[in-house]
Amino acid sequence: MSYQESFDEIMVKVNQHWDSGTQEQIQIAYNLISDAALRFPDDASIQYICYNYRYCAAALLNQPDLSIEIFQEAVEAGYWWSEEYLRSDEDLKILQDLPAFNHLVEECNQKRQTASSGVKTVSLLLPLPAQTAETFPLLLALHGNTHNAKNSAPYWESAVEKGWLTVLPQSSQQIFLDGYVWDDLELGGREIKDHYHELEEKYQIDTGRVVAGGFSKGGEMAIWLALMEIIPLAGFIAVNPGGPYIGDINKWEPLLENCKTITKMRGYFVAGEYDPNVEKIKALYKLLESRGMACELVVSPSIAHAFPKDFNQTLARALQYLPQ
Repeated sequence: MSYQESFDEIMVKVNQHWDSGTQEQIQIAYNLISDAALRFPDDASIQYICYNYRYCAAALLNQPDLSIEIFQEAVEAGYWWSEEYLRSDEDLKILQDLPAFNHLVEECNQKRQTASSGVKTVSLLLPLPAQTAETFPLLLALHGNTHNAKNSAPYWESAVEKGWLTVLPQSSQQIFLDGYVWDDLELGGREIKDHYHELEEKYQIDTGRVVAGGFSKGGEMAIWLALMEIIPLAGFIAVNPGGPYIGDINKWEPLLENCKTITKMRGYFVAGEYDPNVEKIKALYKLLESRGMACELVVSPSIAHAFPKDFNQTLARALQYLPQ
């Protein structure tokens, strides 16, 4: 059982209790997520999620002092959240008029501004595959929100063995130390387009075999890149895609209306059986098929929002399927 899958299984239980909304069940969720924070002390993205759930749960349990204490600890550890979120989240309503809470919101603003001023987009190039042809097929693999290129690389590196030039663009949108997001799709699109043009200058790219892949919000970003035609893509690989577009299928309609190459691309969806968005992923898969895009959908059993254990094999099948 992999590191992330263990945490993922905990989160399935946490959300089941959380969604009930009762004080007793929220307390159980709080206990589970607090235990998880202790079990995975060295994973910054897990700690970020745990802090967020813990201070929200404490607020819902009418324990504002505990919630502020957890929030303060998180900020001191280098994490921050947007002012828009902190001031609008109903879970935090009990805190939003407290001076201590407002002080922490300002600290978050300062941390975010300081970090954003020095952040530049970068990319991680995995080792070059053995050159067996005149040109390289290209895989652009996008990290999930709160992750980064380095800790996402192990999931995609098997593509190198299949002859793919594999590059992991990292967003410039920093959410905490070593944690990055794709919340601003337009900005992310510009950055990925710049990476693509730089790669074109350095390597002989097979422009008919360029694929965008991604996990979670990176998966949504990969689909968005394809439908927006930001760069010439043969298709996308979306692993448990998540985000506002996945949450509301109607958001895709304007993109579908304007996409001129939809029937020339292919899509490959990988969804966990217990992923919170699995039905919405299935709905998007059907929508794209109805608009003429050839798609495959793999539902991985016994997992939720995580990479499947056999992802190397899944990735190999996807890369074989996508370029026509």
